[in-house]
Amino acid sequence: MKKPTLWYSVVLCFAIVTLSNPATAQMRSGKLGVGVGGSAYLFNSDIGDGLMKAGGGLTLSYSAMEHLGLRALFGFGQLGWKTPDLHTNTTTMLSGNLYLSYDMIPHGSFNPFIFVGGGAAYFDPRSDQGADLSSSNMAKFTPTASGGVGFDYFFSEFFSMTLSGEFVMTTTDKLDAWTITKNQGISESFSRVNLEFRYYFFDQDYITKLLEALQARYKGKQH
Repeated sequence: MKKPTLWYSVVLCFAIVTLSNPATAQMRSGKLGVGVGGSAYLFNSDIGDGLMKAGGGLTLSYSAMEHLGLRALFGFGQLGWKTPDLHTNTTTMLSGNLYLSYDMIPHGSFNPFIFVGGGAAYFDPRSDQGADLSSSNMAKFTPTASGGVGFDYFFSEFFSMTLSGEFVMTTTDKLDAWTITKNQGISESFSRVNLEFRYYFFDQDYITKLLEALQARYKGKQH
């Protein structure tokens, strides 16, 4: 029987891992995930009713060691609120966040986790007519801190879905711009729910060991 080539082994390795039982999937150390996600934002407004708005962005995940991981979200979205005079205003926001997560079941296809992190956001409040609500000397940049819970579900070693919810605190009282005159000095916050899909890469040692195991397996079948 002809011995399998290295290219054949690579293709076979990818097929076996991708289609393998989800129970073998895990937050393996040295595993890097890159993907996209969608978000729902709810502004915790104290001058009117907060409205649910949508957003999205890029997401990263890296398993630094067993149970501990680094996650990142670079996204855009909107905060919406209805004023007492029934105007619906929105604040467009660009943000970047870095999180430290504790993975509760890192060797399972279902992995609940908790996380804390920080970041920064640029925001631009507008009226329902599109007029800029900010003043000329108003800063549109704020640091953020957040924390929450979520879970990863691995379809295979290479693909996962993540659902998480977080509470985000800012250091500004001007997300809605009304605070310039109404409740100055009270930092504002919002809640965010994220649905993410990621593709994973592995460290070189993992791929090498997997290829060696496959080659040894098929050599054994030849005897």
